[in-house]
Amino acid sequence: MKQPFKVLAIFALCFFASTAFAYQWNVDDDHSEIRFEVRHIHTTVSGQFSDFKGDIFFKPDDLDQSKFNFTIKVKSVNTHNGKRDNHLRSKDFFNSEKYPEMAFNSSKITHIKNNRYSLEGMMTIKDVTKKMNFEFLFFNPQAHPFDKKKWVAGFKTVFVIPRLDFKVGNGKFLKMGVVGKDVSVEISIEALRKK
Repeated sequence: MKQPFKVLAIFALCFFASTAFAYQWNVDDDHSEIRFEVRHIHTTVSGQFSDFKGDIFFKPDDLDQSKFNFTIKVKSVNTHNGKRDNHLRSKDFFNSEKYPEMAFNSSKITHIKNNRYSLEGMMTIKDVTKKMNFEFLFFNPQAHPFDKKKWVAGFKTVFVIPRLDFKVGNGKFLKMGVVGKDVSVEISIEALRKK
């Protein structure tokens, strides 16, 4: 083998080995949710986004190669009230016609303690992209009860998004005392991979 080809082959082998080292997990759509809560005068309104995709590469002893990338279809917002959902999709809030997706792309994962990890990355909502850092829990893989050829793992995080920082609303409803400025988000994921 000529030297340039040998170097190229070694480089390619190292590249593919490193990218394959962190396990790829496939989101189980039927058992995963993105939920949110926000204050409305004296109560709390809750909802979820039902249409989302996630690329998860995670292995606790290879965090440098691990990553989380998610995209969410804004039109899939569901608060069990059609009129309110349409208002959230409108220009007053998400403007889903112009900005149909939200996205998060991780840049760094660090271990905190036990099954707690810190996740850093860029969140994009509408035309605003900001760095965010929050914690998540990793639930160790186990054999799937219905398919012993698969492992099932869990991921869960709770964090707060200041919606006005991402232009979700212009502050009018906040000043009126109708809608709070902070949105609590909870993401609960079951993910699968072959043994």
